Amino acid sequence: MDARSLVACLLASGLVAGATASARAADQPEVELGAFSAPFTEPTINGTKTDEKCIEHEHAQDHGPDEHDENHRFDCKPAAGSMAILPNGKILYWNALEGTENIDVPLALSFGDVSINDQGRILDLNSGRPFWRKPAPVDAGAQGKPNPLIPGASSTETYNDGALFCSDLAFLPDGRLLVTGGTAYYNDPGTDASPYGGVTELEGLKSARIYNPRNNTWIQTQDMNFGRWYPTMVSLGDGRVFVASGVQKLVKPLYPDHPEDSGRNVIQTEIFDPKTVSWERTGTTGDHSLPLYPRLHLLPNGHVFYNAAGQVFNPAGYSYDEPTWTMAATFDPEAGDWSDLGIPGAGTMHPGFRGSTFSVMLPLRPDSAGRYTTAEFLSGGGVMGTTPGAYLATPFSAIATVDTTEGIDLTVRETGAMNEPRWYSTGVGLPTGEVLAFSGADRDEVVAPGTGFPTNRAELFDPATEEWRPLAESLQFRSYHNTAALLPDGRVLVGGHAPITTLYGIPFTIPGGFTPNDGRDPSFEIYSPPYLFRGPRPRIVAAPRRIGYGGTIQVRVAGPAADIASVVLVRNPSITHLLDADQRTVELRVLRRSGNTLTVAAPPHGNVVPPGPYMLFVNRNDGSNAASPSADVLSSIPGMSSDQVPAGTSLVPSVSRQVYVR
Repeated sequence: MDARSLVACLLASGLVAGATASARAADQPEVELGAFSAPFTEPTINGTKTDEKCIEHEHAQDHGPDEHDENHRFDCKPAAGSMAILPNGKILYWNALEGTENIDVPLALSFGDVSINDQGRILDLNSGRPFWRKPAPVDAGAQGKPNPLIPGASSTETYNDGALFCSDLAFLPDGRLLVTGGTAYYNDPGTDASPYGGVTELEGLKSARIYNPRNNTWIQTQDMNFGRWYPTMVSLGDGRVFVASGVQKLVKPLYPDHPEDSGRNVIQTEIFDPKTVSWERTGTTGDHSLPLYPRLHLLPNGHVFYNAAGQVFNPAGYSYDEPTWTMAATFDPEAGDWSDLGIPGAGTMHPGFRGSTFSVMLPLRPDSAGRYTTAEFLSGGGVMGTTPGAYLATPFSAIATVDTTEGIDLTVRETGAMNEPRWYSTGVGLPTGEVLAFSGADRDEVVAPGTGFPTNRAELFDPATEEWRPLAESLQFRSYHNTAALLPDGRVLVGGHAPITTLYGIPFTIPGGFTPNDGRDPSFEIYSPPYLFRGPRPRIVAAPRRIGYGGTIQVRVAGPAADIASVVLVRNPSITHLLDADQRTVELRVLRRSGNTLTVAAPPHGNVVPPGPYMLFVNRNDGSNAASPSADVLSSIPGMSSDQVPAGTSLVPSVSRQVYVR
């Protein structure tokens, strides 16, 4: 099915809300605002067709984790708390905070007993209509090894000891997905108020798991050396994966067997090597205190950049060394050590640490000699300061520029402010270089869950003017654990919303326009950006199936190559908790345009385009910012044998051809 046929199918299914790729009159709002589709949701629960989010659990039948049947009152559809766009064009997502619908006493006293390992789903939009299926196993199959404060005193249930919630995800060079960390829930003793026997603990898992899109299955791989809840992974230029931060225990971070680590996040870092399928510690020089889900990015010189931002949610509400998080830094994988870059943003409205903000890499562009030496990162919204933060969201936006020409030089400049204060908005980079912001709230709903007003109007950042402008409004309110990801056809899939129970009690929505807080939202919407309404889109006709680092590649388009302004690679999204550390857009240098063929310089090395799946787009040069549907790109580790690389035909989306980088 080609791109036009796909759009026609989507129109028929109601998923584009009237959007087409054809030209629209200038007076129609979609040209400036874009358009959201009608929400759509998985149609069944355990085979029962229903429009409801939850149905009563049928205790007499085997519908899942009935080990705690007495507390399992409802079965519910999962919400997209984490999401990955797979190399086959399908979407893998999984739930967040599974089991909150079963809470009938305050969260901290009950969740260790009523929680469940999070369900995953595959959403397939390739045919033009949404279809769902379950991966095997549906919860990814990990089991944790809880380390209670009093040995032997915690629960031993297996239905909630390996949750995907609060893990991180990153693609491996062969297109499989690596997922690290997650949550083991249990109740430690310490209060008589709970009918469940104690206060809930959320413990970070050592587990590492790999999802294979070729056969829709999960496997367990070697455990990490440290349990991590809210870690961050970054793909390195040689195909290895770096992991940092996370916490071993969130509520009671006390470790009698290694007391020096008590009261703070995991400072040790480690690296996964897909060739040896093993984890290796980076050594004590690689130790570094970081916030949970630190905003990390790979620089074009191979260093990992910490953008002085992360989640404002830490052990027992604090970490004793958190003042150090205001310092930006880089990690050198070869030397195995960190270098401080100073406090970023001095002189701006938001210096130092930014809490619960997105950090999106702007397009990485070559200089006149073809070198990639300067990277820019856009942050917007969030709250000021480390834990407990400032509660009220800010509208401030800034760009951090890292120049690696000689050493590493960091500067920060303010951009125009966002149109409204935004906590927990998800940023999405477009192939045109623009950035979209979706969802969130006007205040920190971790400090006081359910007390925020939703920010359901999307915004667009124009890199030419460095200003934000408002776009269309989504129909669903999505605050905590929302997601958004660029699709291969240039639209954006928006989902999620899994709030903490209201004021840490039971789930209910406070009257007066506050964010809905009566449970998770399993629906999706598809946002069509303004560039889909600005005339005919460029189209890729052919691209090489394999491209290497260095040398040249050719891309053939429908129409004159002279009409194409740029050719870009966009990393396949893998997002959770606003974090997609591997998100990057790389502009390839156009060397020649002849007829309908563009000759472009291939990426010079893996520090610019780390091995893994990408989407190849071309952009029109008439000022309309019209981007093509993509051709998918899957990179591989240099020297990887051919039987480790998925066959092109098995991973080809119906809207594009498969391209490889190796």
